[in-house]
Amino acid sequence: MRPNAVVATTTLLLLALTACSAAPEPTPEPPTPAPTASTPPIEAALPYTCDDLVPGDLVAATLQGGDGTPVEPVPATYERFAFADLLLTGAGGLACSWRVGTGMPDYNGTDWAYLRVDVLPGGALAWTPEWAGDAPSTESREIAGVEASVAVGDSGWRISAPVGDAWLRATISAAGLTGSGSRFLGVDAAEMLDRLAVAASSAAEAVQAAPDRAAWQIAPLRDGEAACTGGLAEPGVVEAEQLDGASYTYALGLAATREITGFDDAVRVAARTFDCELVVDGFGPLPLVTIETARGLGDLFARIGEPDTDAAFVPLELADVPAGQHVDAAVRSAEDGPSSPVILRVGDTVYEINGDGAAAVAQAIVHQTY
Repeated sequence: MRPNAVVATTTLLLLALTACSAAPEPTPEPPTPAPTASTPPIEAALPYTCDDLVPGDLVAATLQGGDGTPVEPVPATYERFAFADLLLTGAGGLACSWRVGTGMPDYNGTDWAYLRVDVLPGGALAWTPEWAGDAPSTESREIAGVEASVAVGDSGWRISAPVGDAWLRATISAAGLTGSGSRFLGVDAAEMLDRLAVAASSAAEAVQAAPDRAAWQIAPLRDGEAACTGGLAEPGVVEAEQLDGASYTYALGLAATREITGFDDAVRVAARTFDCELVVDGFGPLPLVTIETARGLGDLFARIGEPDTDAAFVPLELADVPAGQHVDAAVRSAEDGPSSPVILRVGDTVYEINGDGAAAVAQAIVHQTY
């Protein structure tokens, strides 16, 4: 071989070896992980429903009549609880109610009865015993390990207790308890109280087992000052009542400044309600009209369209409502004439108007608002 060829060959071999020694090491691939079972996402516990607190079969057993005939309760609200249910819902509570027998509008029968179970979260510190006549009841019994207050009266059976941080109340009301006889004729009063205690215990045990599920949605409640101004201004309310020069006082009252003597009082405080009362000389010590007001609960007016309040209250037509404004009104259908209570929604506010000229006052509130 010629010398030049040897040199060229040697040079090529050196270049090749140098290139190989300079090449980077290949990056190893990460090991393939062993297959594992996928972990489902953690979901927040859903709030309790009424059926979670008192199952349907227990509701039926509680409301079964003295004749032993099986019953099929339906969700329905007795008319006098219509506004109270709205307030409780707005305050973040749960209002449960079932009926058996004839519903509205035929309340003249004697076969209807309601079971109610209400829960007000945060209400335990305000808890007070049930009333028996004109004094707090001294009777009690244990439900779900908690001492509960019980009372029996003309309106039925009642039981309530502080359960965790909540105030729980359960009631049975029925037609004919002071007359010709109710559907529970033949059932001992003590047995009815036992039935109610079982239903209340079911609700209490549920709340104790998962208190986080008693966190129902709270409405955007009033955060400003309460005042009898705007739609509640004195001139329109006084004119609606046609006082003909009689002396009067028109005053603001706050639920938060009053003594809590029962469940409904605690609900009013939680819902931050206030009222405007018109007291007229010569008409006695009671207000001629009271306008209870709850800001932020306007959307809950729809509850007035649920059974049985949909029959207990009928729409009230109001004049001069501007187009596009959220204004609704309902008046109790009982034959109370101008004293029939009115529930009014104007924007995000709801009102319950009780007393003489309630419908005229509702119209005045609309006029003074717009």
